[in-house]
Amino acid sequence: MTVDGGGEFEAAWRAAPEAVRRALGLAYEALAAGGLAVGAVLTDPEGAVLAEGRNEAYESHEEGPGRGPLRGTPLAHAEMNALGAARTGWDLGRATLWSTQEPCAMCAAAAGFTGVGAVRYLAPDPWALADGSDGASGAAPAGDAVWLLSANVMFLRSVAVAATGPAEPAIIAHHRAVEPETAALHDAVPAGLPAAGSAEAWLAGLWPLLAPAARERTSRAR
Repeated sequence: MTVDGGGEFEAAWRAAPEAVRRALGLAYEALAAGGLAVGAVLTDPEGAVLAEGRNEAYESHEEGPGRGPLRGTPLAHAEMNALGAARTGWDLGRATLWSTQEPCAMCAAAAGFTGVGAVRYLAPDPWALADGSDGASGAAPAGDAVWLLSANVMFLRSVAVAATGPAEPAIIAHHRAVEPETAALHDAVPAGLPAAGSAEAWLAGLWPLLAPAARERTSRAR
């Protein structure tokens, strides 16, 4: 991948809300760790990050020091870890839960149970798209195609890295039909785990492909 030298990525990255940047950063951490690339944060009414978490369901405690008590369990979704980092006395009715993917039924229910004021996500969950349950969480999409594609290309890459056998994972094959721009970006990413030190650095390298892909998706979705 070529590196963005025009400063367009840096400007877009700085303009994104702190919650978007941090959630993508957490998703990238999960990807680099060999897990499922999903990140989530809780923010206050001004947009400052109060708590955060990433998907740790596929990381065992034996692999190193855990970030959260749910690590290595089916409950260790990014949103659950972010909610688990909140404190009981906090007024979550004034908080917003941000996730890189639309929350699953478990995480949406947890957000409702804990009284989170609003839930937003960057990209539709590829598995929800595959089974027709996208939008079922009631959460609001963030609406920026650049960060939607960023979130989902990380997600697909983590699925590809974890796959066994020669066949392409069904979720990636399905994405070719419903999100062709994401699939094309995924195909352009070098195989294996990423080598960049951060989400910002990795996405900057992808920007020459990411920016036009976002324009194409926006045009297709109209």
